[in-house]
Amino acid sequence: MALATTLTLGCKKQLEEKPYGFLSTTNFYKTEADANSALIYAYSILPDLDYYSRNFIVLTELPTEDVAAASGKSADEMLLDQLSVTATNGILAPAYQFPYVGINRANLVIKYVPNITAIAAASKNEILGEALTLRALHYFNLVRLFGAVPLHTDPVDDISQTNLKKSPMKDIYDQIIADLTKATGIMDQTVRMGRVNQVGAWGLLSKVYLTLASAKASGSPGYDFVTSADDMYTNAKTWADKVVNGQTVYGLDPNLVAIYDVNKKLGPEHLFDASVDRLGVDEGQYSKLPLFFMPNLNFRLPNGTYVPGGFNEFLTEPGIYNSFDAADKRKTQLIISIIYDVGDAGGNKGPTQILSITDSYYRPFSNKFNDSGWQTGQQTSANTPILRFSDVLLVYAEAAGPTTDGYAAVNRIRARAGLGNLPPGLSVTQFRDAVIQERSWELSFEGNRLFDLRRSHKMESVLKDTYGKTISGDPYYFPIPQAEVNKNPNL
Repeated sequence: MALATTLTLGCKKQLEEKPYGFLSTTNFYKTEADANSALIYAYSILPDLDYYSRNFIVLTELPTEDVAAASGKSADEMLLDQLSVTATNGILAPAYQFPYVGINRANLVIKYVPNITAIAAASKNEILGEALTLRALHYFNLVRLFGAVPLHTDPVDDISQTNLKKSPMKDIYDQIIADLTKATGIMDQTVRMGRVNQVGAWGLLSKVYLTLASAKASGSPGYDFVTSADDMYTNAKTWADKVVNGQTVYGLDPNLVAIYDVNKKLGPEHLFDASVDRLGVDEGQYSKLPLFFMPNLNFRLPNGTYVPGGFNEFLTEPGIYNSFDAADKRKTQLIISIIYDVGDAGGNKGPTQILSITDSYYRPFSNKFNDSGWQTGQQTSANTPILRFSDVLLVYAEAAGPTTDGYAAVNRIRARAGLGNLPPGLSVTQFRDAVIQERSWELSFEGNRLFDLRRSHKMESVLKDTYGKTISGDPYYFPIPQAEVNKNPNL
């Protein structure tokens, strides 16, 4: 879903702004056009290279059993892969800063748009609801990545206002829930390219409640403030039910490959994407994210499509690859395991080359970030999913537990993947563990696995005990970047 040329990938110039995206309001926020421009400005941070279009995937995927950093990549990536992250790791800095840039832009909309009189009430409510949802998303990312962080609910217009102390995680979650609850009451369900609507806000709120529920139930560090896991599971199911059964705009796409087709701008599964195009001419105006997954050699897909080759940045881990059932379409269709040599000038395929999960370099690779219109150079981009219908369907299943509703939801996902139903008679713990495992297959490579392992208190048991990864840092929260601590003594 491309928002328009005004929301193409931002360049590094955003880092040259005052700390959190200052914007003069003297002659602005007068008209509906101003309000829409401010909202688009708030959205434009999402597909930045240092947010969803690259850095966020690096940060959330490398520590898991999904991908490993290829030999010779940056020291920061290698340490992240080994869960040995210190405050000076360069991948952390944008992961902390860019959500705050987005928060300040959302705060400007939330503060000033209500004062605009030359705008219809419905339009004003929609703009405010989307801004509230954006602010909630940014804080949800921050609290899951770093734990307690400063809480800004007003625009920052002076550098002295950036030196807040960290707020307790409870306060941050309370703000997220308040923002999303308000947003769901004032938004509509109109599908707008690259923007979130009421259904997306419902889904995000259900995911917030599920995080609180499972973190409390599992004893995950930092969630002692949650008083009742059962209440949170109930809330998660209630909001997810609105997505699963209370609307007809979205649903499961029967074609797994079509979900990730960059040329399919709108689909039934995409509640919310970080939306990009590849029409820019400079680095930063296209993400190159597809290239991170592809081997760095020219090849042809089995259907004959020529692919110029990628960076071989991410190596698919045996942990995720071997965990799939052999018949699972999410493995056979969304992970490419067979490619061909380029062949002759007439386009005839050369000898078969079989990628091997045991190879140290040429391994099977994800087909989820696939820019099928790209033929030359590095000018390639693919939307990054933020929230899909299948994600929320699995939230619903996990929250419902081993009930008729819970089994029906997870089995819809399994049926699309070509698998049979989960075995009946599972205990609550067994069922929820099975759903979390289902999420690892359904949402692989999309930036969800780290958060699922953290909230379910499984970082050690899965990554260390099952897959043999070394954990030498805090597996549940990254340290706040040292550069931010240096700038803010209150941290």
